[in-house]
Amino acid sequence: IVLSSQKHIDKSRDYTFLHPWLGTGLLTSTGNKWFSRRKLLTPAFHFKILEDFVDVIHNQSNKMISKFQVKADGKPFNVYPYVTLCTLDIIF
Repeated sequence: IVLSSQKHIDKSRDYTFLHPWLGTGLLTSTGNKWFSRRKLLTPAFHFKILEDFVDVIHNQSNKMISKFQVKADGKPFNVYPYVTLCTLDIIF
C-alpha cells in the first residue's frame, strides 16, 4: 500500500537540505510529481544495470575519500564540490 499509494509519499524534513543541490528532483519531490518521475526512472536503476557501475562507483568513491583525507586535515570543509564532481565522474 505504501509503495503504490500517492498519499504516503511525503518526504521528511531531512530532505530539505538536498534542495540546493538537487532542486525538485526524484529525491525531493512529492505526490504526483514524485510518482510520475519514479515511474519513468525505475527501469534505469534496475539491479542488473547498476551491477555494471559497481567498479566505477567504487573507484571514484575511493578517489573522493583520498581527496577528503588531504583536504580535511582534521578541520571541517565543504564537501559539496567534491561530491558533485564524484557524481559526475561516475555518471560520465
